Amino acid sequence: MKQLYTPITLHQLFTRAQLTIFALTFTICSMIFLVISTYTMNTFAKNSLQSLSAALNERIQPAVVFNDQITLNEILSEHTQRYSIRSIEVRSPKQTRIAFIEQQGLEHFSIQALLDYLFFNHPVRLSIDHDQQNYGELVVYGNSSDLVSFFYKIVLGLIFGFILLLIAVFWSINSIYQYLMQSLSSIVSSAQEISAQKNYKLRVSSSDIQELHELSYAFNGLLNEIEQSHKNLLVENHKLQFQSQYDNLTQLPNRNYFYETLFKLFTQPSATAAVFFLDINNFNQINNQFGHLTGDNILRDSSHCLIQILPSHAFVARLGGDEFAVILTGSHSTAELEDYCQKIHACYTSTFKYEQQQVSLNVSIGVALIEYAKTPENLIADVDRAMLKAKRDQSKWYISPQSNNKQVPYA
Repeated sequence: MKQLYTPITLHQLFTRAQLTIFALTFTICSMIFLVISTYTMNTFAKNSLQSLSAALNERIQPAVVFNDQITLNEILSEHTQRYSIRSIEVRSPKQTRIAFIEQQGLEHFSIQALLDYLFFNHPVRLSIDHDQQNYGELVVYGNSSDLVSFFYKIVLGLIFGFILLLIAVFWSINSIYQYLMQSLSSIVSSAQEISAQKNYKLRVSSSDIQELHELSYAFNGLLNEIEQSHKNLLVENHKLQFQSQYDNLTQLPNRNYFYETLFKLFTQPSATAAVFFLDINNFNQINNQFGHLTGDNILRDSSHCLIQILPSHAFVARLGGDEFAVILTGSHSTAELEDYCQKIHACYTSTFKYEQQQVSLNVSIGVALIEYAKTPENLIADVDRAMLKAKRDQSKWYISPQSNNKQVPYA
């Protein structure tokens, strides 16, 4: 399924947030700094221009009074070269121009021209007086060359500061990210290990960060519940598996488990084994005469007896009712098979005593060998026929004929 959105990493999220905060903070602070600096510089420049104009007024006064045009032009030229002055004009009392000088080389479309228009659009006007008599007016226009120089230095300083702060921001982002990832890595690695190994006993270590500590605590609580649920599930599965493979009364493997084990033998090459079918004769009469509780006790005790007298590797199962089966793996001689049949028969011919009542049993046993059967079905048919023959002939047991077509004598 195609994703409707592109996921974002935690590192990208931190970077965007920090850069946004940095950009806003730096822009606002830079604007405030520029405004305050420009205002301060402008005030200083205007005050300096006022003082400079007053000094210039005193200096040109004699030249204006005595109408010394040469001296006046020299003084004006000197001031426009030495100081930040755009133009100087001397006017007569009748507002006619006596002298005028303007700074050369100024561009009309430049930062300085813009600042001149903003901060020095209005000139300084001073009256030229001598002995209480007016000889004209001094008009001085300042320029912003010092402001432009100051502006360039401010911009250069801001760029340098921007680079330093940007480095500091990225260092801070990486430091915070690494610290968070170290705290999160425990949760992530534990979750991955639990998912891969199904090991619900693992727990996440706590973190110094409050939110991550709460997350770890909640995650461990969830793991506790999962572990307990997993244990309960294993117990239930074990119970269900036991119930599906074992008989509730005798605790022996049931018919399904017996067939499953028998079929596995046929998957093994050159497997050898003997299979016994046991059927208690006239067991219904025992139930009718002594009760089903007594019959159940007899089945349990006789099953316990079978386990005791047979080898530890013997597979003893209850097929249902009063029918039992035994699988003895390995190669067995006729004498060994008869010996096992005798022991099994002895388990059932022993007198059982329940509630002061004597109960005697008899059992029919059929035996067949796996090596003489092509399929599990053939083996089951052989051993079943052997048991029925022993029951029909009222003998203790009957061993199915072997490959040489000679039957083993039965008791």
